[in-house]
Amino acid sequence: MRPFEVALVAASLRLSHAIQPQAKNPVDGQEFRDLEWGQLNFLHTTDNHGWHGGHLQEPQYSADLGDYISFVSHMRRRAHEKDVDFLVVDTGDRSEGNGLWDASDPKGMYTRRILQQLDVDILTTGNHELYNGTTALNEHLEMVPFFGDRYLSSNIDINWRGEWEPFANRSLKFVTPKMGFNVTAFGFLFNFTGNHPITRVKPVATVLEEQWFKDAIADKEVDLFLVAAHIDVHTLELQQIHDAIRAANPETPIQIFGGHSHIRDFKVFDEKSTALESGRYCETVGFLSLDGLAPEHGPKPKDGGAITTFRRYIDFNRPGFQHHSGTGGANFDTPEGLSMSKEITSYRQLLDLNRLIGCAPQDFSLMKDPFPGPHNWYSYLAETILPEMVRNPMRDSHPRMIFINGGSQRFDVFKGPFTYDTSFLVSPFTSRFMYAKDVEWNVATQLLDYFNNDASPYSASARAKGDLPPLDKHADYDDAKQPRNVMPGAQIPLGRRKKQKQKKRTLVKGYTTNDDFGHDGDDTVHEYFEKYPTPKVLQSNASFPADYATNPPPVVDVVFFDFIAENVADGLNAIVSRPDAWSRDMFEMYMGREDTLTKLILEFAAKEWGRDCV
Repeated sequence: MRPFEVALVAASLRLSHAIQPQAKNPVDGQEFRDLEWGQLNFLHTTDNHGWHGGHLQEPQYSADLGDYISFVSHMRRRAHEKDVDFLVVDTGDRSEGNGLWDASDPKGMYTRRILQQLDVDILTTGNHELYNGTTALNEHLEMVPFFGDRYLSSNIDINWRGEWEPFANRSLKFVTPKMGFNVTAFGFLFNFTGNHPITRVKPVATVLEEQWFKDAIADKEVDLFLVAAHIDVHTLELQQIHDAIRAANPETPIQIFGGHSHIRDFKVFDEKSTALESGRYCETVGFLSLDGLAPEHGPKPKDGGAITTFRRYIDFNRPGFQHHSGTGGANFDTPEGLSMSKEITSYRQLLDLNRLIGCAPQDFSLMKDPFPGPHNWYSYLAETILPEMVRNPMRDSHPRMIFINGGSQRFDVFKGPFTYDTSFLVSPFTSRFMYAKDVEWNVATQLLDYFNNDASPYSASARAKGDLPPLDKHADYDDAKQPRNVMPGAQIPLGRRKKQKQKKRTLVKGYTTNDDFGHDGDDTVHEYFEKYPTPKVLQSNASFPADYATNPPPVVDVVFFDFIAENVADGLNAIVSRPDAWSRDMFEMYMGREDTLTKLILEFAAKEWGRDCV
């Protein structure tokens, strides 16, 4: 075989596997659960957080946005061939959490260029689009005009010209091209309070009472209400939205797409209303189909007829995309998809994201290994990294307790190359260190219990700020447990129509989701893995005397993220029973403003881990 023929064969083989140069190929021989198409079909993504280059160290999620663009194109073709409708939805948090977003100046410069090539029908805003004023303004000035009426933000305003105006389109009524369904769509964010002052987020309950919303849901010509929401599917806000629409439309189907809590989940509200949430970090593409919206016999759903619903969680890799789109390695990639993959590669090179910092000596996980424990990242932070790196030369001899919120750490560390990009995946936030000087020992030692027992900063208000820790109420399915099975009325899960054939299969560890339709939602048959609780707040001790257990120091420095400064003040005040003893403005910076935890982790990896990756 001549050299150019070898190259062509190699290229064609590669097309069926990972396409980014640093990505790994998924394991061959995995078993897929097929999709069930209906009259109206959806693909859904949420909480991608800039992971558009794919998971370079996790083969199961190694597809990039170019692969997804090709997948969408083939799914649209399949819908056209089946003469059914097909819509693509994204429910926000496209920003923050990956070097493609975080390493550029301004942040997100290249990601916005990438996302403008995404073929999407409806999209909405997440809380991470609103933390930073520049990010919010760029989203409003660049992304909203590009997507036009398709970009929905029903409860968000912006003030950049001296007066408040809608951040994006409040609602959209449209007719599907194939079957002519009348759809009215909304885009909601949860009751978020951590947004930059250039924006405001109206409480969902307030918007439901506004006249424009009442007029929109009073329209009797609507065949389906579509809600694209950056909201966990089990929260009060979504229940309020559902109930308001249902009160005005007792029979009209309502389809909700959720987000924010980084899980795969599906909720049945009633016999004609469900909500799908499709994971995080470009690990998952949600597929949902509705059938019976235009029945050949009998009444339409809004006139009392039944509908059937199907949901599936698709792993973000090329073999899965090829399987579900009915394509092979030679005909999967589209010109648009290949162009996007090449563009992502060039941006990663431009931002120097592949620069090797050090070689992680082992895997460290956030929740796949118990905390405390030798393979848990929080343990390694508390015992090794924080005491070594969080230092003030002027106070280094003073004993210090260091506190960080657990939600600040976002992803696992894998054995091998730890790159510039990895630092953003693991610790993406610009968290800086402040401190309270010379706090009495018997006060400081009560802080961790205060944080763990305090509901406000780490549940309700932390959720409003957007600092939502991983939820354990939606535990992955365990074969030893009985799945939930909630199917009220005529709501029929299409996936139960056929039994899967038993055959030899290759299992990889992955999501084994249990939701309101049971435990067969994941497209790939995975091996179950245990998830362990993560700390709400992590404490690390440094410069303690060797005999501190029997002879504790009289005072210590309490060092903490600026993000939780108000919570620290509240805790100290509660412990000493003096409501005004401490306030945020009494705290000082412990290190420089440039000394974020992300930077300190990079410095630690360069110093301690070496660069000889085996």
